Amino acid sequence: MIAFTSNGCLESKELKQIEIDPGDFSEYEFKVPEGNFINSSTFFLYPNKTVRAVYTVVNAPRLEVVVPKDISSVKSGKGPGIDNLVIIGNTGSFMVFSGINEFSNISHNVSYSESSRNKKIQFEFADTINGYVAYTYYWEQSLFYHILSRNETVNVVLPEGYDTGNIIFGLLKPKPDTKRLDDQNRMWLIWDNPNPKYQYIQVKYYKSSLPTIMGFVGLVLLVASLVTAIYFKNEIRKLRKKREIIDKDKE
Repeated sequence: MIAFTSNGCLESKELKQIEIDPGDFSEYEFKVPEGNFINSSTFFLYPNKTVRAVYTVVNAPRLEVVVPKDISSVKSGKGPGIDNLVIIGNTGSFMVFSGINEFSNISHNVSYSESSRNKKIQFEFADTINGYVAYTYYWEQSLFYHILSRNETVNVVLPEGYDTGNIIFGLLKPKPDTKRLDDQNRMWLIWDNPNPKYQYIQVKYYKSSLPTIMGFVGLVLLVASLVTAIYFKNEIRKLRKKREIIDKDKE
């Protein structure tokens, strides 16, 4: 983890401008806050190694993100490693919005550079906006890793039927401020402004039934071990009695 967050890994060649085809707005979950618009990052995790990231930007002309490389996936080999890009915003001075229809497509440029472990991507907007940047990337299943680079609320949404926090099967670093289930049985992990106290967020997650299954397997193994121990103990006792009888006959 030190290697991920050290300056050496984030240093790379200068940014080069690239083209990314516009994505499908309907594939993302955009949640408009009831109060003032605030910086946040929400990552929706899926069992097929897909991660859908949705960033909010507040009164900003650009957004810089760091995407970790998934060395097990060809999609993360060359290029920025993201697709299905959607950038919508509002160029007014309003900080409170009633719905997603108050945002529209924003002209932008995309640049990126990469190091041995990460890809740094910069989204430059045509104007200062309040809005959203959403894209899809691919990362190792059952593991999530995010480098913190700005003051924001971070949300990680686990796949339906998954959990985390078990000391054996999945640790959280750092511990989230809030942990809750939504109406789709998805676990939400929420950190309130973890930067600069922490440098990164790491989540190992697993099927919710895994601890129960492994507990049952452990119980079965324990019972089998006890039965085996009792059996051999009895067999040893029988052998000792036979030996005692043989010794008496010899006398």
